Parts: sequence; C-alpha cells; structure tokens
Amino acid sequence: MFFIDKSSETFFKTKIGQVKNVDCYTKSLIYVLSNNNITKKYFNEIYDIDRSSINLDVFTKSWQTNESLNMCRLAYNLYGDISSDNIEEGASYLYSITSIFKSINIDVGIEAIKIRFFKIM
Repeated sequence: MFFIDKSSETFFKTKIGQVKNVDCYTKSLIYVLSNNNITKKYFNEIYDIDRSSINLDVFTKSWQTNESLNMCRLAYNLYGDISSDNIEEGASYLYSITSIFKSINIDVGIEAIKIRFFKIM
C-alpha cells in the first residue's frame, strides 16, 4: 500500500485499529485522510470513528486548503457516494474526478479507489 510518508502509514494503522468493523468504505476513507497533513490534524472533526459518521460541515472550515478539500471530497465519495448535492451548493464540478485529482497525490487517489472497489484489505 502506498503512503506519502511513514507518519501517514502509522496514522492509518492507528486509526484502522480503532474501527470496530473495518470495511472497504471505511478503509478507503481513512486511507485518504491519512495521506494529508491537514486531514490528519483534523481527522476527528472530519470523521467520528465511534459513530462511523462523516461531518458534512468540514467543507466550510477555515483550516481547509485546496488539497485537503479535495482529499475530503474523495474520501467522502468513496465512503458513501456523497456529491455536492448533499454538501456544497452549486459546486458539482468540484466533485468530478478531474477536479479532485488535480490537487491530490495521484498515487493516493488510485490506491484509495483500489481499496474501495477492489476491496483490498
């Protein structure tokens, strides 16, 4: 599995270890969020492991960067087919693969898709 650095791999393993029932949806979400310093820092604000729930309010947070927004968009899409209709009014183009992949590490994106759709555990 590809990680941008050792701390991302450690973070991923720690968070996955906290999940009661690991499935391909949760694993892909945590994988994506583990590979960005901003999403790692605000992980608990983005995803609640105990409740297995995402926070849709994160898209308006002042700490978001272009890359972290796209990491959240990708993670949420892989987790539950979330689109702009559910989150960001009038921003459907931001959820296109082209838009998301412009500002994230392509290797992370591809690995996340493999985890989600090919159920790599």
